[in-house]
Amino acid sequence: MSTKYIEVGTIIVALIILWLLLVFIQNPIALIINSIIAIVIMFLLNAIFGLGIPINIITILIVAIGGIVGLLLIIILRLMKIAFV
Repeated sequence: MSTKYIEVGTIIVALIILWLLLVFIQNPIALIINSIIAIVIMFLLNAIFGLGIPINIITILIVAIGGIVGLLLIIILRLMKIAFV
């Protein structure tokens, strides 16, 4: 895979996350609920399916800020063995 595609994909993901954050900042209750649900799902995925996502300050911050989208990003990076290995 060319690095050009990875860079374009990274920019697209960053723009989607930025858009979602702007939407959630307008409604902070939705951001808090999304973050709590994502953190609970992350713990359950580790406990039930054994994904092996490390629970540390970095992953908690990504999931707390990004919510479900942040969790999906962590899972994708973990399964592709790019990060969180």
